[in-house]
Amino acid sequence: MPARQGSRGRGRVHVVKIGGSVATNKERPFSLRIRVLRSIMEQLAAAEGQGARFALVIGGGSFGHPVASIYRATQAPVAEAYSTITSVMLELALAVAELAREAGLRPVIHPPHSFCRPSGFKPNCSWSIVARDLEAGATPLVYGDVYLTPQGWEIVSGDELSVEMACRLRARSLIYVTDVDGILGPDGRVIERLSLGDAATEVAQLGTRGADVTGGALRKIWALRENMCPDINEIWVVNGLAEGRLLRLLRGEPVVATLITP
Repeated sequence: MPARQGSRGRGRVHVVKIGGSVATNKERPFSLRIRVLRSIMEQLAAAEGQGARFALVIGGGSFGHPVASIYRATQAPVAEAYSTITSVMLELALAVAELAREAGLRPVIHPPHSFCRPSGFKPNCSWSIVARDLEAGATPLVYGDVYLTPQGWEIVSGDELSVEMACRLRARSLIYVTDVDGILGPDGRVIERLSLGDAATEVAQLGTRGADVTGGALRKIWALRENMCPDINEIWVVNGLAEGRLLRLLRGEPVVATLITP
């Protein structure tokens, strides 16, 4: 039975994290899922036309991850790795922003390395500039990125960014757009609803059993636990490859998805 949406009012902010497996083809470096991204942006634009507002986070996918992996395995100068990875992720963000603009949204890109000072799972970003975008009617867009540390460079993930941004913007909804229908139980069926505490246990157990769950699900849960705040009432995991499902979720219609409650 499909999960049902909770109450969400018009005009409230939704932070939407578009996973790298949805935004890109992970089997081919530097390849966008243009049709999928265009559909997602059109759904967001349609929801915006009905009063919703959005802040977007993009995962690294086949852009940031392979490049970062290569530099992790080499002794390349820190500045070279930092420059290359930030450039590759900006390229991805620009491509996604163009599709968003074509759909009727007004994206503004914020590179996290320029306004975040991460510590562990906490991005520690200056979200006031993002809030300013929302007040002006724009759609802020951030993405998984790298930043400099005294030891070299480190990654700040889109999962961590999305939770902290949702908290600082007082968003009522955080939506993870993934390439699967939700968090799957041991029988392969979507778990419709579970608490954050249960989600941590469930995902960890599923991982040890090798079950098929959303990519990076355990890191998502840890990011949620480290950065959660009272303002977020709903966290959704929904399949962005399923045509029209995101829009139905935003409209409050029944959809196949997982709802995680704080």
